Amino acid sequence: MKRAIVTASVFAAGVLLALSGAAAPPKGTADAPVVSSLAPLMQKELHWGMTHQEVTDAYNNPDGIIDREYAPKLGRLQPGVEMQELESDKEARKVNFARSYTQFLDSPTGYDLTPLHEEYTYRNEEAIQRIFREGKNRYFFFIKDHLWRIYDEVPLKAESPLGPSFKDAVTKLTALLGTPGRVRAPDASQGIERTTADWQDALTHLRCIDRSSERLVGVVLEDKRTLATLVTLRANKPVDLFAIDPAITAVTRGGVTDPNGARARGEADAGAGKGKKK
Repeated sequence: MKRAIVTASVFAAGVLLALSGAAAPPKGTADAPVVSSLAPLMQKELHWGMTHQEVTDAYNNPDGIIDREYAPKLGRLQPGVEMQELESDKEARKVNFARSYTQFLDSPTGYDLTPLHEEYTYRNEEAIQRIFREGKNRYFFFIKDHLWRIYDEVPLKAESPLGPSFKDAVTKLTALLGTPGRVRAPDASQGIERTTADWQDALTHLRCIDRSSERLVGVVLEDKRTLATLVTLRANKPVDLFAIDPAITAVTRGGVTDPNGARARGEADAGAGKGKKK
């Protein structure tokens, strides 16, 4: 199966990044400025440790998050085709959200080719779920089916809650939290791929990631208890699918020997001797 994956060149870049150790979490979270609470950024229906089914139910159940989002629009409509179409759209979104659950097992996924590739690892019971709401993509990350990270891709524009630039986003978060964040430049040794500002409270770590080239910022909330035990939880270390098989390395290093070669050469030499004239 590995050979088949290697030959699938479309995944090459993503596999190399996602499976070669790039998914290591940012270190040094203990040094992030402490704020009284990051609760204003956490949706009230969600909490760390939820299973993916519990997260799905929070959105999809009757009177759940999606139903409440559609209620004002549906309330303004009279029964008829338009209302039916809106109801169908609502139900389709619920189905798509439930189906978006993706596990990071052995085979590469489409996420390996996105900036999210550093947020997970393979073969460690990790998974992701996605929903689009309020103009942004939201990703839920699970490990051993426990919610531990929420990643929002927030567009950068004048009417956006975080403004038109990364600097504006950091300024607005600073005003909301009452404390300037710690801004860190990209540093591969620390697992920081892009300029990042971060904060923390007693339970949660917050990262604001500069993705200005895509006209957005990543706003990431993550469970500090899980962060503290990631080394243990990620027991299966990254595997380089492009590494040469050890058996092949041994052969190419020592050369190939034919056990019958010496005997064949001896017989050839003896035959040549008999054919000589005295």
